[in-house]
Amino acid sequence: MSFPFVVPPRARSTRALLLITALATLGGCKESERGKDDAGPGGPSGPDTSRGALLKATGVCVERTAREFHTTSTALSQAVSAWAAQPDAASLAQAKAAFHTAMDAWQVAEVMQVGPAAPRSAAGGAELRDNIYSWPLVSRCAIEEQLVSKGYEAPGFPTSLVSRRGLYALEYLLFYAGEDTACQGTSPIVAQGTWAALSTEERASRKRAYAAVVAREVDVKAGQLVKAWAADQDDFANTLATAGSGNAVFPTSQAALNSISDALFYFEREGKDLKLARPLGMRECSTDTCPEHLESQFAHRSKANLRANVKGFRLLAEGCEANYQGTGFDDVLKAAGAEALAQKLVERVVAAEAAFAVIEEDDLHQALAQDKASVRALHDAFKGVTDVLKTELVTVLDLELPQSVEGDND
Repeated sequence: MSFPFVVPPRARSTRALLLITALATLGGCKESERGKDDAGPGGPSGPDTSRGALLKATGVCVERTAREFHTTSTALSQAVSAWAAQPDAASLAQAKAAFHTAMDAWQVAEVMQVGPAAPRSAAGGAELRDNIYSWPLVSRCAIEEQLVSKGYEAPGFPTSLVSRRGLYALEYLLFYAGEDTACQGTSPIVAQGTWAALSTEERASRKRAYAAVVAREVDVKAGQLVKAWAADQDDFANTLATAGSGNAVFPTSQAALNSISDALFYFEREGKDLKLARPLGMRECSTDTCPEHLESQFAHRSKANLRANVKGFRLLAEGCEANYQGTGFDDVLKAAGAEALAQKLVERVVAAEAAFAVIEEDDLHQALAQDKASVRALHDAFKGVTDVLKTELVTVLDLELPQSVEGDND
C-alpha cells in the first residue's frame, strides 16, 4: 500500500500519535452525522428497545459474516483440490490467493464468537470456531507428525485434535516450504527417523493431500456455522433475538447481551495481549521482541488479520450495515444515557484502525525489526479500546467481565 507521505523511521512514532489523535477526533463527528434518531424507540423520550434491536441485529450480522466466509471457504477448498490434483506454480499461487481471501473473511468472524462458534462452556456454544481456526491452540509439530503417519487419511481425522486441522494447518501446508521439523527429539518422527526418511517429493505430495483434506473439512464446518444461524435451518439468530422468559439458552436479555460483550473481548485477550503484547516483548517474552509469537508464521499476514479483527469489532460495536450503520453497542449505550461513552468507544476504535496506516511494512514481522514503535502504537491504540470495554462499558450496562480477563489490570 502506498501513502501520500513517507514517514522517516525515527519520526514514525510521533507521526503515529498525531495521526491517531487526528483521526480519533474525526471519529467523534461520526455519530452526529449518522442521522440516528435518539428520540425514537430506545432514545431518551421512548422505552429502551435498543437491547432487543441489538440482539436481532447481531444475529443478522453473524449469519451474514458466516455466509461470506462460507463462500470463500468453498472457493478455497476447490483451489486447494486443484493444486493437489495438478501441482504447479500457478495452481499453488491460486490456492494461496484463495487462502488469503478466506482468512480475510474469517478474521472478521473471529470477533463474533457468539453461540455456535463459541466454546461449549458458553451459552449455546458448539466450538465451531476452534474447529475452523484454533489459534493460539496450535502445533506445527502435530501437523508434521500427521504428515508422517498420514493420519489425515483416517476416518476419524475430522474429530481429531484441533491443532492438527483447520486454517492454521492449512497455512503451514500451503506456505511453509522448509524441510526441517519443529518436533523435539522426544517425538517419534525424530526419535525413529521417520521424518528424515521422507524424500522431498514424498513430503511435498503428502502436504498437498493433507491440505486438500483440511480445506474440505474447513468448508464443511463453515457450512455448519451457516446452518446454525440460518432462519430456515437451526435459526440461532432467533434464539438470540428472543432472549427472555422461556428461552432455554438465554433466559434473560441481559444474558444474551453478555454473550455479545464476551465476543467483543476478543479485542482484549487475543488482539491486544496475544497478537501484539507478546511479540512486542511486553509479556511472556524474555527478549526485546518475540516475533515467534506472531499469529501468522507462514503466510505473514499478522497485520492483515488484526485489521480484519478491527472490522469485525466495528460491525458489532457500531452497526453491521454499510459504513457501520445499523444497531450496535453504541446505540445501547446511548439509550442508557451514556452518549458520551458511546462516542468515546467509536473514537477509540477509529483510532485503532488509523494506527495501521503508520506501519509501513507489509507485515508485523518486518515492522518489529524495523520500526517497533509503530507496532507499539498499534498496541496502545488497541488498549485504548479495551480500557473502555473493561471499565466504563461493563459498568454502565451492568455486564460481567469474561473469565479470561478477570483480574487483568493491563
